[in-house]
Amino acid sequence: MESFRGLDAALIGAGHNGLACAALLARQGLSVAVFESGERIGGAAVSEPAWDGYTVSTASYVCTLLDPWLIETLGLERHGYSAYRKDPATFNVLADGRSLLLGSDDAQNDREIAAFDPRDAAAFRALDAHIRDLGSALFDTFSDEQPRFDRLAPEIRRDLIGSAAEIAERYVRTPVLGAAIATDGIIGTYLGPRDAGTGYVLAHHYAGRALGVQGAWGYVRGGMGSISKALAAAAMEHGARIVTQQRVARILVEDGKAAGIVLEDGAQVRARVVASNAHPRTTFLDLAGSEHLTEDFVRRVRDWNTTGAAMKINFAIGELPDFTCRPGTAPAPHHRATIHVAPSIDYIQDACDTARATGSSDRPMLECFLQTPTDSSLAPEGKHILSVFAQYYPYDRKDGWSSQTREAAADRVMDILGEFAPNLPGAVEARQILTPVDLESRFGLTGGHIFHGELLPGQIYEDRFATRTPLPNLYLCGSGAHPGGCVSGFPGKRAAGAILADLQVQAR
Repeated sequence: MESFRGLDAALIGAGHNGLACAALLARQGLSVAVFESGERIGGAAVSEPAWDGYTVSTASYVCTLLDPWLIETLGLERHGYSAYRKDPATFNVLADGRSLLLGSDDAQNDREIAAFDPRDAAAFRALDAHIRDLGSALFDTFSDEQPRFDRLAPEIRRDLIGSAAEIAERYVRTPVLGAAIATDGIIGTYLGPRDAGTGYVLAHHYAGRALGVQGAWGYVRGGMGSISKALAAAAMEHGARIVTQQRVARILVEDGKAAGIVLEDGAQVRARVVASNAHPRTTFLDLAGSEHLTEDFVRRVRDWNTTGAAMKINFAIGELPDFTCRPGTAPAPHHRATIHVAPSIDYIQDACDTARATGSSDRPMLECFLQTPTDSSLAPEGKHILSVFAQYYPYDRKDGWSSQTREAAADRVMDILGEFAPNLPGAVEARQILTPVDLESRFGLTGGHIFHGELLPGQIYEDRFATRTPLPNLYLCGSGAHPGGCVSGFPGKRAAGAILADLQVQAR
């Protein structure tokens, strides 16, 4: 292995936040090295050749929260980053043959909603504007050095600590319309839309500005790994070194301070500071060691709520879904939208409650994506990738996860999709199943939680782990720090800012 002498910063993990932190530090002239245990960079923001001719966004799959400042400052577009808006935005299918398709065209939205209840057309516009305002208020705090929840306006905090269902049903009556909104309040969390705190999750999913429109979601050309590749290119342009297949065994602690890292082969890499992109439990308990931390802090780490309830399945399919409600396998607007099996808020809540009681959902909430109709480079000609995010399939299911239970869960998901698009089961040519246990083992997502722990009151803002940790010279640059999960780069950016400020003080 190459020699690393006199590093300013050693970074643990080449996830997108670690890469963002590395790029910003290297840009300021610091000597930086990133150590990644896997073969590929990017963590959960990765594109992989799952099958011959296919490029799959294995874990994360859509983009909105990537910090526009990072995109501009690091010249990510020059390094290959290119995103485009997902429009229409959402397509909800119903068992009675009806459906709801919503996008950026207000007049078309009015017609779609009026087929259910004409009164809801104007109400939906007001609801959409309100949630975007909530998201905007959050975005404005995402770079805060000292985040404080109580700095948000009282009326905003009331919505955030409440439920996604309360926000939606304050405005609209139509069950499927309420569900189309409330799904963003439960993605990645083990709560139902009627549970307190999902108001924050809803607003968080509307906080992004990467596409130039508040709350708009989109795809990244070439898959989500293109974000990580662009960040890595920016880091290396400024001299950062990225080393793969080098697992960090522990953080080197001397005189009560982080002094570098120790690799799995026993080699020491000394550095002025260490920044960890790993999960907080991994960082503090496995790498730093509880003996260097107070009992209260160790208890807080152990008590961190990080039980994931989402399963990701990627299907290679030979043709597009032929929905009974909107027939045809030729590319159509509804194929570009997020496809939801979520007919009502009560349906989603029941899926969550059933999982809590029995260990999984017989009628799960399904969120499906087809990027291939707008990016044909990801699959062979005429083929497509259908990605499905299924809730609720908890990490700690009562009967455990085995090869049989994971295959059965994927079968159940496809059976449900077949009820709405009868051609789909026969169109599947291959599939990739990632249960929460798989997400933990493949990407280091402890408990299978995609956000490094629940994004709920009690684990957000000042109650999330601080960038500056109790161990001097150790910083947290991953999603366990404010503002939390999604592919945003904010935790990496905040860590870089704290490191640069502290090193400047030390130099005085």
